[in-house]
Parts: sequence; structure tokens; C-alpha cells
Amino acid sequence: MSEIDDIQKLLRLKRYEQPPEGYFDDFLLEFQRRQRAEMLKRPLWELAWERANLWLEGFRVPAIAYASILVAALGVVGLVVNSPNAASPRSGLTAGIAPNQPQLNLPAVSPNGPVAQVSSSALPPSYILEKRPVTYDAPFSF
Repeated sequence: MSEIDDIQKLLRLKRYEQPPEGYFDDFLLEFQRRQRAEMLKRPLWELAWERANLWLEGFRVPAIAYASILVAALGVVGLVVNSPNAASPRSGLTAGIAPNQPQLNLPAVSPNGPVAQVSSSALPPSYILEKRPVTYDAPFSF
């Protein structure tokens, strides 16, 4: 029981002690100063790693989201592989031609349709105008 008596005696003595004047006013400022000083002692990469982990800590992705992302990725891959543009346009033309028949030299067809060949000397020069005239003034003047 000696330990409990010692604690009670200590608490009775501390009851009459009070912090100095202005202690609670400066407490927050002193706490922030010490916190910043402690932060400056640590390397920058460690601080960045800690902030990134804290930011990602609340980011929880449900398991159904992973499944839907996988299905979407497989769908995109399936569309790309089975698209008609995946095969060369000439390979389909030459596959059905017998070896003794002459091959046709067809012009290449772009996905947007045939492209007409126009000489550049026949076209007038074109200029692209900006939406806003160029100026060196500040965008917001007060």
C-alpha cells in the first residue's frame, strides 16, 4: 500500500501548483515550433513517403472494381485484336489471287477513305489565327 499512498500524497501536493502566466497562450506556438524543428531533421524522401502512405491509407478499392477493370481491359484487347484494321489491307487482296495471274497495284486506302493527291502549288497559303490576340499585358489587371 505504500505505492498508492505515495501517489495520493504526490497528487495532493500538485493540486496547488499552477503554470506560469501566459503558459496556455504560448503553448500552441511552442508546440508547432518544436514539431517543425523535428520535421526538418528527417530526410525529404522519408517525409514524401510518409505523406503518400497517409494519402493512400484511406483509398480502399472494392474487389468488384478490380474484376470490372480486368473485364474492361480484356474487352479492349479483344476489340483491338479482332478489328478489321489489324490485318494489312493488301494481304486480303493478294491471298485469293492465283500465282499465274498478274497482281493489281491498288492504291493504299486510309481508314478515312481515299486521299486525293493535290499539288501544294495549287493551294493558296493558309494562316492559322489564334483565338485571342497575342499581348504582353497581364491577363488580369486590377
